[in-house]
Amino acid sequence: MAYEEPSQFREWVNAIRGQIPILREHLENWIQAVRTEPRLLWETVALRYTVYVLVGMIAMWACLGVAHSIAPPLAADTAPATTADFHVVCTRPECGHHWVINRELGFDDFPIVCPKCQNRTGAEARRCNSKQCGGRWVSPTWRDGVRVCPRCGQKFP
Repeated sequence: MAYEEPSQFREWVNAIRGQIPILREHLENWIQAVRTEPRLLWETVALRYTVYVLVGMIAMWACLGVAHSIAPPLAADTAPATTADFHVVCTRPECGHHWVINRELGFDDFPIVCPKCQNRTGAEARRCNSKQCGGRWVSPTWRDGVRVCPRCGQKFP
């Protein structure tokens, strides 16, 4: 007959079964001590932390309820955007007109006609926030594979 190793799970179950009478005795002693001195109930670490966790969960539930009640309702019938606003600037130095157009997402059919000078010189614009330009809308140029401001040379992200 082959030798079988005893299951570790069975060993744990047997060890717990052996401790049950001792645990019952300790629990009965603890209950008797709490009956005589009720303050011992709060001084029990496990019970105290259980109460802390429950109170914390109730507080979080209440905060989420308040946040949900004051949040605006979600629009269920809102379709995703199909258009976007593009800033455009006329690249003619005499004109330099800046305007905004609304086109489909991914629009890149530049240059477009400037509404002020009627020339096809409207290019995509970026705001240059350098000290020299001070937030001016410019048409970036390519230099060494990087988009830069044509006035001050600042790189655009």
